[in-house]
Amino acid sequence: MEKPYQGRAIVEDNFDYLKITIPAKRNYLFLVYIFFWLIFWGFIGSSAITEFFRSHGDFDRGFMIFWISGWAFGFVMAAKSIIWLFWGKEIIEIGMGTFSISRKNDLFTREKVYDLEECREFRIREVDSESDRKYWSVFYYRNKERGTIAFDYGMQNFCFGEDLYEPEAQYLLSIMKSKKVLTESQFK
Repeated sequence: MEKPYQGRAIVEDNFDYLKITIPAKRNYLFLVYIFFWLIFWGFIGSSAITEFFRSHGDFDRGFMIFWISGWAFGFVMAAKSIIWLFWGKEIIEIGMGTFSISRKNDLFTREKVYDLEECREFRIREVDSESDRKYWSVFYYRNKERGTIAFDYGMQNFCFGEDLYEPEAQYLLSIMKSKKVLTESQFK
């Protein structure tokens, strides 16, 4: 008999705030692919660097600098994806008048802090987060709005809870409501 899925989210209820930690969902097929891609990419890059030192013309050197810059960007983006999939965590903290979303071990991101009074209409997103994925070349790229749970803040909406199943997202919303960190009027 198959065991029921218990969810990935870890909820910590402190007196002043509620902290929800959501580890990144691992896609092992993608990890194997990107690992072999990085090996191949490293071999190509080392060959290009060797060629850079062998070239004699200004045009050759200029082109190789341009090419190696693009190569380095691709390498960094692939490494970013691996780091996120192995060690990434989305951390949501609600309390003391603020609502913050941060992504631990996700390079080039910063914590976002919102005024809790201005956050409204917390809901499950209508669009399935799996269909929001876009793949550009070999880089794992997401739309700006990643997450299963959405809320409005001013004239924009924001999302969190990347790749959560709908029942787990409903569970987290019910915890936020029952712990009174969000009021009934903040839900859709």
